[in-house]
Amino acid sequence: MKKRLLATVILGSVFGVAHADDGSSIELYGILDVAVGGVEHSANANPLFPATVNPVSKVSTKFNQPVYGMFNGGISDSRWGLRGTEDLGGGMQAFFDLESGINVPSGTVNNAAGAIAGSNNSVGAASALSGQLFNRGAYVGLRQTDYGSVELGRTTTLGFDTITNYDPIFAAQLFSPLGFSGSYSAGGITEGSRTDNNIKYTNHYGPFNYGVSYSLGGVAGSFGDGSTMGANLGYEAHNFGIQATYYSARDAVHSGALVGTNPIGSTAIGTNVGALTLNDDEDFMIAAKYAVGAATFKAGYEHFELKAPSDPDAAGATVNYYGYTGTITNTVHPSKNNVYFAGGDYKLTPMLDLAAGVYDTQTIASTGVLGGNQLQYSMLVDYHLSHRTDVYAGYMFSKYNGAAFAGFEATNYIVATGIRTMF
Repeated sequence: MKKRLLATVILGSVFGVAHADDGSSIELYGILDVAVGGVEHSANANPLFPATVNPVSKVSTKFNQPVYGMFNGGISDSRWGLRGTEDLGGGMQAFFDLESGINVPSGTVNNAAGAIAGSNNSVGAASALSGQLFNRGAYVGLRQTDYGSVELGRTTTLGFDTITNYDPIFAAQLFSPLGFSGSYSAGGITEGSRTDNNIKYTNHYGPFNYGVSYSLGGVAGSFGDGSTMGANLGYEAHNFGIQATYYSARDAVHSGALVGTNPIGSTAIGTNVGALTLNDDEDFMIAAKYAVGAATFKAGYEHFELKAPSDPDAAGATVNYYGYTGTITNTVHPSKNNVYFAGGDYKLTPMLDLAAGVYDTQTIASTGVLGGNQLQYSMLVDYHLSHRTDVYAGYMFSKYNGAAFAGFEATNYIVATGIRTMF
């Protein structure tokens, strides 16, 4: 508490906006999380990528060697941020948050797009954390006791908010396919875990919570192009919680075509991220949890579809992708996907927590779409040395089945141990 107050006083003297006497404050906060471990099949670790390696997605048979190293964010993506509030009276507050994801082993800002681009390409995975100064969030808003809060700017999606609270192993970045760079939180893609130009409203009525969001595309002559919509309805009381979320995006640009690409001899060079796809996204998720004594059980189901875009681009056009360039391909054949997850955690002591989860991600075979599923089995042991610092060990085994994974490794695993501290 003393350290937090000291940070507030220092920031107040620098920025002139922290006033303890009127209930207003500015807080410097963060999480530093580093793990050491190995992945059975992987390209080189990448110092730009939020999780350093990709233990979730299918892996090319070119990468039949393990990689060992220091990885960022075993449980939590490392970050730092500034947040503050101003008491406006009458139960009203103004608030803001600026949050930047960082890769602690390399000291760089999280930049998944940079990890994919050109000769850097050793991790075939996308993320919403792609080189922005405040990639994890940048918003300002108003909050009122009875009428809820509204945020304006770059915010998390309502689906991602649900995942962070309902994932069986705490949305651990390296050990959960849900927590891995925000996967599946919005339309089944990582780029959608956070949304620019977003208007996000949330509120509570007794044990019920609800929210809606809309992001503006900002495309001249087309109001809806590049926009997203979201909604959430939930209930939490008496050791039980349940949440339902909806998300849709119009004309969203996705990466992912470089999964398994060998960086040696890659056709993607310089600032080019290679092939990108343009499509409409639609996502529905329901998740529940129930606590009994020291145990908490969690389970959920998600269905997402990647469909043809409402406003297709010219085939082969070059588009901007987080400051890099790529060649666009319009989605033609819709892809339908189901995600099932279940598990939970048990507190052996107030300091020691054991968690386990099972995840089944299914792609339904249809015209132009190969079917298959990937199964992930995860375990996490987390021991708190103090309120702020914990050490952990985690393991995730992946099994890939079906035509969608032909020519790729049939299995993969990651094992790692790390330390996390918060301030």
